[in-house]
Amino acid sequence: MKRILFVLLLTSTTVVLLFGLEVGGHITQDTIWSPENNPYIINSFLYIDAEVTLTILPGTQVRCTGADKSNIFNFMWDEGAQPLSKMMIVNGRINAVGTPDMPILFDKYQRDIDYRWGGIYIGPDAQVSTFEYCEFRNSFFCDYVPGTWSLAAIQFDNGIVKVRSCVFENNLGALHTGFLQSDLLLYDCKFISLNDSYPNPFAFPGFLGLSAAPQPVPEQNYQVTIAKCYFTGAASLGPVGYYMDVLRLNNVMQDFTSRDEQAQGIRSEYGSSYSYGNISYNGNKGWGCRSATETDTVYARRNRMIKPTDPGDTPISMGGSGFGTNYVSDNYMYGNVRVQTLMTNATTVYMYNNIIEKTHGYEVLRFENRPPSNQGGQMRFFNNLVRYIGTSESNRIAIVRNSSPLLYNNSFIGFRNLGTFYAYPDQDSCEVNFTNNILDLSRGLTESHNFNAGYILNNCLTNPILENSQFTYIDNIIADPVFADTLSGDYSLQAESPCIDAGIFRPDLPAFDIRYHKRISPNGVRAVDIGAYEYNSVYIGGINGNVYDAETGEVVDCVKIEIRQKLPEFSDTLGCFQYPTGAGIYEVRASRWDYHDRVIRNVTVIEGEDTILSIPLRPLTVSNEDEQIPSGSLLPDLKNYPNPFNPQTTISFILPEAGTVKLSLYNLKGQIVKVLHHGPLAAGNHNFVWNGCDTNGRAVSSGLYFARIEQGNKHRIHKMMLMK
Repeated sequence: MKRILFVLLLTSTTVVLLFGLEVGGHITQDTIWSPENNPYIINSFLYIDAEVTLTILPGTQVRCTGADKSNIFNFMWDEGAQPLSKMMIVNGRINAVGTPDMPILFDKYQRDIDYRWGGIYIGPDAQVSTFEYCEFRNSFFCDYVPGTWSLAAIQFDNGIVKVRSCVFENNLGALHTGFLQSDLLLYDCKFISLNDSYPNPFAFPGFLGLSAAPQPVPEQNYQVTIAKCYFTGAASLGPVGYYMDVLRLNNVMQDFTSRDEQAQGIRSEYGSSYSYGNISYNGNKGWGCRSATETDTVYARRNRMIKPTDPGDTPISMGGSGFGTNYVSDNYMYGNVRVQTLMTNATTVYMYNNIIEKTHGYEVLRFENRPPSNQGGQMRFFNNLVRYIGTSESNRIAIVRNSSPLLYNNSFIGFRNLGTFYAYPDQDSCEVNFTNNILDLSRGLTESHNFNAGYILNNCLTNPILENSQFTYIDNIIADPVFADTLSGDYSLQAESPCIDAGIFRPDLPAFDIRYHKRISPNGVRAVDIGAYEYNSVYIGGINGNVYDAETGEVVDCVKIEIRQKLPEFSDTLGCFQYPTGAGIYEVRASRWDYHDRVIRNVTVIEGEDTILSIPLRPLTVSNEDEQIPSGSLLPDLKNYPNPFNPQTTISFILPEAGTVKLSLYNLKGQIVKVLHHGPLAAGNHNFVWNGCDTNGRAVSSGLYFARIEQGNKHRIHKMMLMK
């Protein structure tokens, strides 16, 4: 009877069981799996032949026969016999699209905790497979042919796959390829490691193992975007490999411990990496950036790293490395954290407008230069608020080895010692310059070994620094900086602060402070305030906006907001963005992988104010011929912020073409309340503020109101709520 069953599997690929459908052999024609037959039990290697599509419907369970992971021979071919653990081999394609309420499950069949299945192997000539709202659990490696391994839940050797909103839990690897052939997006996925162990030669699990082939060299690096994903557990993070530029955007790492990864060394073939808007909580992995070549400009911005744990743990680190230009700005760090760069003389790093609050450990800054030696790079650390709020008597601001960083216009609060500075014999020099900083030091001790030289110039010191002949001390102030409100964490300056107008001018200091308020040179004198904050200054001006789907009204995250010759911003998980641009008239581009680009022209920013910009994006499934602005036959979408509001709100819209426009306000009875504008307007973004008053200047009552925009014979209406 068993012999007959095996023949059936090879010829028809399926056998109906009492509790599900047993499958194996070859799928030779387009096939649909549905939850009515759950579970599909793979008890022999399942092949999806070339040009064949296996469609898996929402709610379907695919359970593969597994084997004990403690014996790797259970996952290897033996004299022509398949491994005990089974797997799926795709030479056609899989289209597995679930829903949030009905995900598709890929898992082992047995309940034994030590059993694993072999995962999905996608062959080099396969079509593009799609996985959305799928769950992949308990996969190990497996030989897809004798002597050749597949190493992840999805091994895609065709170099391209579509993965969205999937869960990868307790796998040796989640996604793996050594033959990347296209840009890759991983969006809204969860990667979970249960701290599992594996026999030799598999040391520990990993999430992403991605690389292009070393040869041939692609014309340009592939773009790998990892967006809105979640990582937890102990694993190597990845991706690590050739010819990829990696953007990590709006991800969360919680209790994530990074295992050793493939060494990147100094090779430029590995590409550049960027990070923006990510969160780390506990664990040991922070966010940074790496520039692969001298012409690369990268960034690590608006990330949050928090680790309120014991000092014995490895701190979360932030930094920049490589050979190009790195911008590390607007990040927040708290707890057992450290800023660390290991190539400070090879790369140019601008590290500014960060808030760093350290509660455990010793030094908060560690600047080193490891081989290769000096390549003309420079570390510039400025406009940062750095606080020590722990109890260690050995805390210090910095350790500097074989490096010559410039530290200026920072506020260092609550430290005991300045730091330790030295160079190894026969290696690069170590020259450290502190300029225009507030140095709140209880003792001020410095240590140095083979230290070449350095300046402590024009700083405000709360206590004298113990003299060290290898530093040159010039024009420092010994005084209380007089902060605004230290109990509330406000380290801006009060009017009587001796730091006001006491800093010397530096051409490499930007025209803004840590809050993006203007740096002021009084009466034309080339001077600024000492520290990270400029007293009695005004915001440089910018754009405060949000992005939403023009068809559904839902917020859109991870949208890239660009202005030429400025670093980009991105919308967060609520669809909001903040862009401190400075005064001017700008052209703004908004783009995301699944929406038409939108270009908004003539966006005017006034010093001291934020321009409200609500950006509607149309999905790629909706026609938009010019892919820049909506067709002139459409009126713009109206938005107001805030909504509900009290006492005033800003009504904004993007006008697709110039013309005469009327913007009116109505109450719930349909009575006109006020006309905000009636006349010509240029194409582009427009904002109108309503102060909650009618035409006669009388405050209106709480309730629902309507904004109506008219142009020609077209109109559009938007609801607003006034709450007093």
